[in-house]
Amino acid sequence: MAKRRATAVERRRRRSDSRGAGAVSGGWLLALWLVAQAPQDLRELAEAGLKARQAGDLAGAIRAFEQFVAAAPDVAAGHVHLGAALLEAGVYEKAVHCFERALSLDPGLITAHRFLGTLRLNRGEAAAAVPHLEKAKSWDLLGVALLESGRLAEAIPALETALAERPDDPDLLYYLGRAHSDLSRQLLDRLLELHPDSARAHQLLGEAHLAAGNRELAEKELRSALALRSQLPGVRLALGDLYAAAGDYERAEAEYRAEAEARPADAQAAYKRGAILLNLGRIEESVAELERAERLRPDMPETLFELARALTAARRLEAAAQRLRRVLELEDRSRLAESSAFQLAQILRRLGQHEEADKQLERYRRIRALRKQQ
Repeated sequence: MAKRRATAVERRRRRSDSRGAGAVSGGWLLALWLVAQAPQDLRELAEAGLKARQAGDLAGAIRAFEQFVAAAPDVAAGHVHLGAALLEAGVYEKAVHCFERALSLDPGLITAHRFLGTLRLNRGEAAAAVPHLEKAKSWDLLGVALLESGRLAEAIPALETALAERPDDPDLLYYLGRAHSDLSRQLLDRLLELHPDSARAHQLLGEAHLAAGNRELAEKELRSALALRSQLPGVRLALGDLYAAAGDYERAEAEYRAEAEARPADAQAAYKRGAILLNLGRIEESVAELERAERLRPDMPETLFELARALTAARRLEAAAQRLRRVLELEDRSRLAESSAFQLAQILRRLGQHEEADKQLERYRRIRALRKQQ
């Protein structure tokens, strides 16, 4: 995990560096100062440093900017340029000093905050990186820094903001998933520590055993939870999942039905019961229950897909095709989208719409190919 963290943070750093470095190498930090007041010799030093860095001559860039800051020590932008060149050359301690000096001269210099926050995070100083990354609004790195600092509840919104900009980024997906997982683990550990004999503790242990595949212990804990609180939400759903996984659809349906009766507005209970009714061959009941789930929570892709299956079994092909089209509007490259495109192609062929069926079959192949690349 440590190796993955370092690799992922390094990728985040490179992206952040490239944003900052691009601005620095363009010379915008020095431009106004140079135009307004720079003597000719300083102007020449700045231009030499910028050209050297653009040409990949880091040693030359460092020399030029060192001379610049020696001649103009109170110009914050000069320290940022020197720090950027040192950072690119791997001279991290001196780069840190340059960015700190720049911020002492101009506390609002965003590029310096971004560079310094990134450097501190990479050095393992996550807590010290946070204020700089906050000022720079580097949401991805800020989320990682907050996560590494143990500030999980704050890390989640920062990572979600970054993920909204890059929804398929594997590192962001990893860190956000880890933040949610770590926060959940903290809360659940507290539950077990403070209330070990509570119904919720038994429910938690039962669900954990179920996830681990230990059905016997899972059933025991879930039944203990119900003995303490007979109407505890979610327990009968977990029992239904347990029996469904074992192929005992009758007992699964009974548990889902009990949950649906106790919580008639619960779309998840209606969905699970409708799906298991279809497995039992009780088609009309399945359609009715899945339509109820659809009304309770419109546009839930899983419900739409199962309802399409039930409607197909009931020979209501147009209605089934309508639901599958809606799934494909909501999902574009998931496993559910892949299955929906394939099922829709089959239904359209049965309806005699062969050209449209071919398009959906091609869509299925395209989604399948994309999923294999992931």
